Amino acid sequence: MKSVLIAHQSTVPHYRVPFYNTLQRLKPDRWRFQVAFDSSEIEKKRFFQEPLNINTFEFPTLEAKSAVVKLANKRVSYQAFFSKITHYDLVIVEHAVNNLVYPLSQLYQTVGLTKFAYWGLGKDKKAEKPSTHKIVIERLKTFLARKADGYFAYTEGVKNYLENQGLASHKIFVLNNTIDIEAQRRMFHKVYPDREATRRALGLAGKKVLLFVGRFIKNKRIDFLLDAFSMLQERDPDFHLLLVGAGSETYLKSRPKNVSVLGAIADLEELGRIYTVSDVFAFPGAVGLAPLQAFCYDLPAITINSSTHGPEVEYLSPANSITLPASTSPAEYAQEVAGFFDHPDRLHHLRAGTWPSIRHLTIEAMAHNFINGVDSILLT
Repeated sequence: MKSVLIAHQSTVPHYRVPFYNTLQRLKPDRWRFQVAFDSSEIEKKRFFQEPLNINTFEFPTLEAKSAVVKLANKRVSYQAFFSKITHYDLVIVEHAVNNLVYPLSQLYQTVGLTKFAYWGLGKDKKAEKPSTHKIVIERLKTFLARKADGYFAYTEGVKNYLENQGLASHKIFVLNNTIDIEAQRRMFHKVYPDREATRRALGLAGKKVLLFVGRFIKNKRIDFLLDAFSMLQERDPDFHLLLVGAGSETYLKSRPKNVSVLGAIADLEELGRIYTVSDVFAFPGAVGLAPLQAFCYDLPAITINSSTHGPEVEYLSPANSITLPASTSPAEYAQEVAGFFDHPDRLHHLRAGTWPSIRHLTIEAMAHNFINGVDSILLT
């Protein structure tokens, strides 16, 4: 039996648990896998603020303590599994160098002791104007990816980018990165009949409700959203904004009226009810998986075009969202949001198209894509 080690984002993010659970259920008997995990992260929350319940893990983990330091105002970590790599036939790590053990692990591949692969988004696009340091780091990451035995690309667009960077096509496996959309959809059907009662309980009866779910960090543009919402309030005091997430409170100090800050919510039913009572998913910043979850609740998104979007922006289309030009101002964003409610048929049309547009992006399909990639690498 072959052994596979997976290490990703220096921990196990809460949204990855369903994927690993599904992978454990569907994987073939010819190989087993473990996920590197520092159990102290449950309490320390150094990488993600969202609650993490280890009792939901149905997959095996490898205890690997993490050390974190700040260098030149950048966080650098080291997850201690380097000495154990020879126990595995394949090691798959996040395509990043800020966790030093990731690039160091590739040394075992260079001397033929194990196979090695990356998974990720090909290129970090968080900065619109990357520094010289960032450009050098991205070139190093591309160089290392070319040397790897395989690459698990989040989307087809990532695969195209990697091919343009010189990676062999047969070594790239498209995952179609996703969440457990079917579990989300089941929750939608469970809680939707109580929508109006829940709105009344939350004081939202008769309100025009916008929802943001994501991390409170710079590239999510919380400040832009609050500016736009202030203008909506001036137009119509019946607008209400729900903010769900964790991160810097700086953005929230001078928030306008009718903004509810709900914090990070991991419970599926509790969060499902928040999605269900909302009318529009307002997301002006960098797109990741967040709009995908909204679409499971028939909630269309209003986004803004940006070079900082993650590869999951490929899932957005005229069937499920409105994407405004990069030059959009807060006033123009507010006008677009107001237009949804001025023309209810337009909002209804988009709501009808959200779920059909993404229902193929199941967690099972992602797991099968991962399994096929692992099998291909192990057999070469």
